[in-house]
Amino acid sequence: MAKTASVKTGSPRARRTYQTIDITEMSGGLDLRRSPTLLAADRARVLMNHSLATPGELAVRAGYMQFSPTNLGSSRAQGGRRIYLASTQFTLWAWGGNVYRPPDNGGASSVIELGTGAISTHSETNQIYFPYDRTFVAIFDGANRPSKSTGSTTWTLMGIDAGTVGSTASSVSSGSLSASEFEFGYTYKDRGLGHESNISAVLTTRTMGATGAMHLEIPNSSDGQVDAIVVYARNKTAGETVLRKASSVTMQGTTAAGQHSTIRIESSAWSANDEAPTNHNVPGAYPFAVVWKNRWWAPDGIVGNRLHFTELFQPQSWPTLFYIDIPFEKGDEITALIAQGDTLLVFGQSRVYLIIGQTSLDFEVKPSAGAQAGAVGPRAVALIENGVIHCSTEGVFIFDGATDKYLSFDIEPGWRDLMRSASAADIALIDVVYHFPYKELRISVPRLYPRAAFGEWVLDLNRTRESGTPAWTDTNRTIGGYILWDGDEPTVGHRGRLLTWDSTGGRLFKESTGTSANSSNMVAEYEGPHLAMGLHRARFIDVTGEFEPHTGNFTVETIIDQVSQGGVSIQ
Repeated sequence: MAKTASVKTGSPRARRTYQTIDITEMSGGLDLRRSPTLLAADRARVLMNHSLATPGELAVRAGYMQFSPTNLGSSRAQGGRRIYLASTQFTLWAWGGNVYRPPDNGGASSVIELGTGAISTHSETNQIYFPYDRTFVAIFDGANRPSKSTGSTTWTLMGIDAGTVGSTASSVSSGSLSASEFEFGYTYKDRGLGHESNISAVLTTRTMGATGAMHLEIPNSSDGQVDAIVVYARNKTAGETVLRKASSVTMQGTTAAGQHSTIRIESSAWSANDEAPTNHNVPGAYPFAVVWKNRWWAPDGIVGNRLHFTELFQPQSWPTLFYIDIPFEKGDEITALIAQGDTLLVFGQSRVYLIIGQTSLDFEVKPSAGAQAGAVGPRAVALIENGVIHCSTEGVFIFDGATDKYLSFDIEPGWRDLMRSASAADIALIDVVYHFPYKELRISVPRLYPRAAFGEWVLDLNRTRESGTPAWTDTNRTIGGYILWDGDEPTVGHRGRLLTWDSTGGRLFKESTGTSANSSNMVAEYEGPHLAMGLHRARFIDVTGEFEPHTGNFTVETIIDQVSQGGVSIQ
């Protein structure tokens, strides 16, 4: 008899295993776009004050030290820069409408001395910039005519004003000037820099009845930089239409009102000499400037898309008609300038234009088809290895001359929060620096996600190059701006030094030095991938970690639903 098979159910049996997350690499950088449970093992939600320099290790970043002995006040500094002239280097720093020259060993010196004829104060609210070439450095604040210095403590106005009073002329008998009608004008000159003013506004005419010479008395300039007077002349009777250089003389007497210098013109052999300058106009109240192709370039203080430039090899001559109107769209205006080789990049808020110059005489303006965004302010751009970093409303990009590459994908929620919540005035002050000794791009921002306070975004380029993905971290440093020592430094160890100023104080700090943090503790935080829990209740068995003992404290803290469950200190 056949047997019938039967099927019987049984209870399932499965081995009890715990869900684990192996994190053997913690220095891959931030990823704010994914939920904590979807993070890769080498990415993090929080990486405050950590260094990503060594793959496989998550170390606390280098500390910082106070550079200024005293705090000038509670307001934010207006700007600073390391200056490199042909034979000297020094630091300039602006705070409270005054400009300081801190010594290289630290501190903040007294207000720099401004020479006779220079403005005595600068704007107390505008940002201040310090463009320079090999000869002199200038101070641009957008409210006053720039002043300049060749490296000493004496400062004078940039450019020389033309004379407004005519000379006094009288004829004398000894000389070879013919019996003709002559016209004379004069310019003021700084022989040290070789710069002249425009020809005087009032010309002097004198007719000689017989052969002889002309005796001129010319009013002295009140500008302390003027040390010579140049006379230009033409023979009206002979049909000359251009005034040409006739003679020059060292300015005699003082710069006080009523003082004058005398000069005698005895010959009219000036037909091949230089014409009188008429385009040596002084600069306007420009907000900032850059040096490129043997000229200085600066945006107009009123017409937002107008870019002025100087005469060739004459950085103090700003001809009235030497400007380019950049064809920005949507009411945009110039926000930043930076030179890269044969190209000057002109940034607006949402667009980039390129001024291409094969020589110093011809320029071509082109829109950049590959650039995706502009820059939020003059300090939001920086040269970095093979490109230009620019921070815009849309994010952080690197421009290689043709196209943009988006760098802030992993911190996009934080950048979006910054642009939506911070004021336009604060966003315009975002500063960027490439700190080349550490291969770090540092961006000071007025609002750092998720802490909603001043801080920095830091991009480690070495880690980025190795992984192929931008490796970001952040700091809680309240930085207002950077001063990078990136030029010819004769003192060993000075090249690569980075100074910063506080966002709410008049004090300088030296960055990336030692293990201290201005004599206070530096707290570094890390939050990595989370466990995915399908139930409402979970039990954590253990946490295993490996660390290298150094000074300081190490704490493991468990947070559930944003509520701390207490920390465990490891000695």
